[in-house]
This record gives sequence, structure tokens and C-alpha cells, in this order.
Amino acid sequence: MNIIDYKYLETFIFTAIFGFFAIYHLLLFLVLRFKVLLYYCIILVGLTAHFSLYILLFNADDSFSQLVQNASLTTAMITTFGFLIFTKNYLNITQNNRPRLHKAYKILMYITITLPIIHVIYLIFIGNNSLSRILELIAAITSLTTMVFNIVSGIKLFHVEKFNKYYLYSYTPYLLASILYIVTWLLGYFFNIKTDNILLITSILITLQILLFSILIGFKFKSIEDDNKRIQLDANNRLAYEVDRQTKQLQLAKNELEFQNKELETVNELKNKIFSLLTHDVRGPLNNVSVLIGLIENELVDTPLKQITAKLKSDVNDRVSMVNTLLDWSYKQLEGVKVSKEQCDLNDIFNAIIKEFEWAAKDKNITVEQEILCQTMFIDQNMLKVILRNLLSNAIKFSENGKRIILSTKCTPTIVEIRVKDFGLGMNTDWQNSTDNNSGPTVRKGTIGEKGTGFGLMITKDFVEMNGGEIICKSMINKGTEFILSFKNLTNEQAIPQI
Repeated sequence: MNIIDYKYLETFIFTAIFGFFAIYHLLLFLVLRFKVLLYYCIILVGLTAHFSLYILLFNADDSFSQLVQNASLTTAMITTFGFLIFTKNYLNITQNNRPRLHKAYKILMYITITLPIIHVIYLIFIGNNSLSRILELIAAITSLTTMVFNIVSGIKLFHVEKFNKYYLYSYTPYLLASILYIVTWLLGYFFNIKTDNILLITSILITLQILLFSILIGFKFKSIEDDNKRIQLDANNRLAYEVDRQTKQLQLAKNELEFQNKELETVNELKNKIFSLLTHDVRGPLNNVSVLIGLIENELVDTPLKQITAKLKSDVNDRVSMVNTLLDWSYKQLEGVKVSKEQCDLNDIFNAIIKEFEWAAKDKNITVEQEILCQTMFIDQNMLKVILRNLLSNAIKFSENGKRIILSTKCTPTIVEIRVKDFGLGMNTDWQNSTDNNSGPTVRKGTIGEKGTGFGLMITKDFVEMNGGEIICKSMINKGTEFILSFKNLTNEQAIPQI
């Protein structure tokens, strides 16, 4: 094998090695998406292209040989640009942490990009070798400056990160190869010295540097992975601590809430007992006082004292009605009411309610009539009594002397209706909107000065709806009012208890 064949084989082998590593690191970048791998791939592509030019020179004629030599400036600048951007990224040089170094790297990168462009434009439009040789000399100096500047950056950032020191060690073969190659090129450029064996030495040094850099990048990724695992472990530990702390706080809040709930239950029980006492110890005696005043009034002759007792009895009856309404309303607000439906005898309930208001109706000479067409219905009996008590109380209160009030029921296979009709003062039929908007009841006086607060209608509406019913009010001023209560006609078997 002659010397030319040997050098050709030697150049081909090293070019193949550089190309293999370029493809390998490009594939790694596509998988791992680390930019440092892409930047290192640029170095290897530049080296592969640069050494490929030597293969072309072996069989090239003079004109093609000159073209290949001109292209070597571009391939050298690609390799130099790759080293600049790789080192800048590897050493983590940014505008924020190293502004001066970052600026110097940007200037060198602009030069490595600009030189090939100027060189190509010059060759296309002028073609004079004199300036081309000068540009080649500038490119060689730029490459050498880049190699030295990379070493300076590594020394300056030696202690910033543990892998920066290994960068310097791995960079040494390429630095020696670059210095040897560029110095030999300069000697050949100025003194025409033969440099046949320099290519073999530089190729070996570059190959060694590629192996060292590949190993270094692998260790760096392993370090990054270990750091990420440590960061993740620390984050998990902090998260576990925070979850434990929040859990303890939630447990304390739960215990506090349970304690407050127990206190509220105790307070509610106390309130219920208080209103139970009010029901028995206040409402009962007031009713007795009203009956006693009525007996005294019957024994008196037509004197001013009888007028006083009549007024007193009216006031007591008014207060009894108000106490009944307030107690029912307060009981509903504080404890809540459970609906307990049963089959009720409407005759018995109507008679009981009419008897309660016997004296009030008699005082105003009001007749309470019954038209019971539906004898029974399935409803909460206590609530129905409250409903009828409130409606009958209002009917008496707002009816003049000598009027009549009609309590009636009728039913179909699906509906049971209860009606309370009077022929008194009438009322505003829009009262339901005011109660729905929580605007509160308004005080209204009856025909002889009785006070109506409106609480009764509020309770009536709620109790009707809680039993699945609907309330309708029809009224005309000075002609009377009629309340129509509609309920589903249910039997014991059909009804579902409501709460």
C-alpha cells in the first residue's frame, strides 16, 4: 500500500468515526431533548464535514482541489461555532449570571457566522485568492482564540459546578490538536513546510477528545438525574409534612366543630324547654284570664265598668292570639317541624277550632258556619289546627259585627280543598310575595282595633307547603276574603311521610 492509499484510508476511518458519533448524539438529542447534545452534534458535524474534504482532495484535480480548500473555511467555522455554543451551554453562561463572558461568546459566534458568508460572497463575485487567503488566516486565528477562550472560561468557572473541572480535563486533547493543527497550518501557509503526519496526530487527539466528552456528558446527565431525584424526594418529604400538618389542623378543627355542635344542641334543647314552658305557663293562664273576664262581663249590668271589661277582654284575646302565633312561629324557626301525617276527622278538628274562638266570634256577633263535604283527609293534624286557627282568627279580626264566616271542605278523587271565607274588610292578595322576599310582616288593625302582625299567614303558608299543598287567596276590599287550601287526596297506603 503506498503512502497516498494509507493516508486516504486513515482519513476515511477518522471521518467515519466522527460521523458515527454525530449521528449517535443527534439520536440522543431526539430522545432526551437536551440542547447540549444538539450543540455537541454541531461540533461533530463540522469535524465530519472538514475531514471529508481531505478525502475529496486525494482524487481531485487542481480546480476542484481549490474549491475543496475554499470550503474548509466554512467547515472549520461550523466546528468552531459548535464549540462556542456547546461550552456556553455546558458551563451555564447566561446574560444574568455572567454578562461579560456571555457578551464575549456572542461576539465570537457572530464572527464565526459572518466569516463563511463573506468568504462565499467574495468567491462568487470577485474570485481573487489574495483576500480569500486573508479570510482563511482570520478564520484560523478565530478558531485558536475560541479554543483558548473556552479554556479561560473553564478555569474561571472551575469551582461553580463539580463537572466544570472535568470539562477542562476532557478539553485538553482537542486544545492540543487545535493548537498543533492551526500552528502547522500557519507554518505551511507562510513557510511552505510539509505537514503530512500532522493530520494523523490531530485525528487521534480529536477522537480521544470525542470519547472523553461523550463519557463526560453521560456522567453529567447521571448527575442531573440524581439531583432531580433528590429534589423530588425533598419535595415529597415537604409535601408529606404539609399534608400531615394540614391533617392535624383539620382534626383540631373537626374536634372544635363537634364541640360547638354539642354546645348548639344544648342551647337548642334549652330554647325548646323555654318555649315549652311558655306554651304551658303563659298561653294557658292568658286563656283562663280571657274566660274569667268574659264571666265577669256577663254578671255586670250596662255600666261604664262593663265597657271597660269588654275592652279588656278584647285586648287579652288579641294578646292570646298573638302569643299563639309567635309560639308557633318560634317553634318552627328554632327547632324545625317534622311532618307527621295521619288520617284526620275534619268534623272534629273544625269543631275544636271553632270552640277556641267562640268568645271572640260572640263578641262581634259573628256566625261561623260549616259546610263539610269531605269528612277525612291525610295530613299532619297539629299543623292543620295551626293553619285553621290562624285563618279563622284573621277572619274574625277583620270582619265587622253581624257578619258570617264559612268553613268548608270538598274533595275529588285527587284533590281535597279546605276553604275559609269571610265577608269583612278584604286584604292585599300580593301578601305571598312579601313573605317570599323576607320583607317581614306588617301590623294591621282589625275592625275594633285588634292588631294583626302577619305572622299567622307566614306560618300558614309554610305549613301548607310542608304538607304538599297550595294556598290561594281571593279578596276584594270591603267585600271579604277567601283562602283556598288544596292538598292531594292521599290514603294511608298512598302517602309517603315528608320531613
